[in-house]
This record gives sequence, C-alpha cells and structure tokens, in this order.
Amino acid sequence: MKRASKSVESILVADPYRSAADPKILININGEVLPAQEAFVPAMDHGFLYGDSVYETLRTYHGRPFLLDRHLDRLERSMEKIGLAAPCPRRELGEEVQRTVEAHWETYGKIPDLAVRLVVSRGEGHFGLDIALCPNPHLLIYCYPVPVLAERCYQEGIALVISETRRNHPRALDPMVKSGNFLNNILAYRDAKKAGAHEAILLTADGFVAEGTTSNLFMVKGGTVLTPEAVGILDGITRAMVLEEAAAAGIPAEEAAIAVEALLAADEAFITSSLRGLVPAARIHGLPVGDGRPGKITRRLMQLYEALVERECGKG
Repeated sequence: MKRASKSVESILVADPYRSAADPKILININGEVLPAQEAFVPAMDHGFLYGDSVYETLRTYHGRPFLLDRHLDRLERSMEKIGLAAPCPRRELGEEVQRTVEAHWETYGKIPDLAVRLVVSRGEGHFGLDIALCPNPHLLIYCYPVPVLAERCYQEGIALVISETRRNHPRALDPMVKSGNFLNNILAYRDAKKAGAHEAILLTADGFVAEGTTSNLFMVKGGTVLTPEAVGILDGITRAMVLEEAAAAGIPAEEAAIAVEALLAADEAFITSSLRGLVPAARIHGLPVGDGRPGKITRRLMQLYEALVERECGKG
C-alpha cells in the first residue's frame, strides 16, 4: 500500500481543531441571552428526553450571517416534517440571530467569524410521545467562535474513514429532517476517532455512499464532480452551493449512486459543511485519493466558494 509522507500522516492523525481555552459561548433561550454556564434547558423538555428537536448551524463571515435565508428555509422544512410549531415568525427568527451575534460582540468583542446554531425543541411536557403534551416549543440560539480548522488541512487534505454505522433508512427517519437525534452520527464519528481520521463516511442501508457525520461528500472521476443522490442524505446547503457554482463555471457535476469501490478509486474527493466550507480529502479508509494531494477541480471549487462568500458577505 502506498504510504503518505510523514508530514501528511501527522496531519491526518492529529485532531485538526484547535480548541479555545475560553469557548466564549452565548445562548439565547426564548429571547434571553445568557453565558453558557448560566443557560439551562428544563429537564422535562422533550428535546432532551426524546431528541424531539430540529436545528440549523450556520456561520458569519466578516460579521455577516452567510446564507441565512437558506438555513431558515431548511429549518422551516424540518419543523413542518415533524409537525413542530414555529416558536415565532420567520422574520423574528432572523432578527434574533442578529441580536445574538451582536450580543456576542458586546460581550467578547467583534469576532468576525462566529458559528450560530438554532435549535427548536418540542418544549416541556409530561412523559409520553404525544406531541400535544408540549404546546410551547423552545427556541435556543447558540453563538460561539467558529472552530478553527488548521490551514494545512485545506492545503494538504484530511483523512476520511468509512464507518460501520449506517445512515438512518429514509423510511425510519427522514434524513431531510435535521433533527437533534444524532446518535448514529456520534457512533460513526467514534469510528473516525479510532482510525485517527478527521471525518467518518456513513453508507446507506443498501451500502451506497451517503454522507459524513457532519458533512456532505463529493468525489471527482474523469473530470466530473459526483455527489451522492439526495435520497437518504441531508440536503446540505454548502452541497447545493457547490453544485450551483460548478454549473455556473461549466464544471460537469451530477448526483449519482456511488458505490464504495467507486469512492476508493476517485481521482479527487472533498467534504463540505457550513462551518468548514470545502475541505479536500487526502486519504479514504487508509488509501490515498489520487496522488494524495488536493486536485485541480477541488481547488477550483474552493476558489469559487471563496468568491461566493465574498459576494455575499464582503471581504472584511
């Protein structure tokens, strides 16, 4: 088996996040903004008891929320699919996001790149599965500095591993619902940590490539960009933007059923997420992707995505 260089191997095994000593987390709970250590969810909240909640994670660039409307669109779809009432009108949701960001600036200084996590839980209620037990949903908005992914990960790539944990079957839990029920993703990420990889790839119940624990997956073969079909996966917002930018730039890109063997034979591969953008993959399941370095098409798409961020949020 071809081995990566020593420098690349050290990157792939190490945890690429640099954790801040002070996490600087503020949480807006139903309109009240508090430091994390003072914010509490009631013990009878069904989001805690049963994972009965939905959420969105977005980020700011240069102090501006990126693609907020798309995230609110998906949050509304998730709530609708599980019959969860909106805690407030959509306009107020956007205003609360901005208010929480500004509160974070007032507390910790104007940090330009913040992560924002919106959670809508079913709310408090007696034990039981009847959603009528919880008439008042809870809204939580978390705001904290974006976890820093080491620059060398973007320059040299990361390691992925294929997890033994499968993605939920669409007939069991619709993957289009971005829910707080995340146990299979947690178990899959455990596989990544055991393997010294940055991210784990889950397969569908039929054994095709699905997505990462917190990311979508792309591969390149013969000059064409491929990503798993939007069946059995979350409809990632960054994923959609990559497909749109590729189409506008004349880069062949399509959704397809991707077998594991095809993924392992890819010329290039990368993952996408709202917090990390596009991150190249250097190895998958111990094997080098192409020549083990980010490829030409991956780098071009990274440039296009950076240009999109500038169009939407400015240059700072």
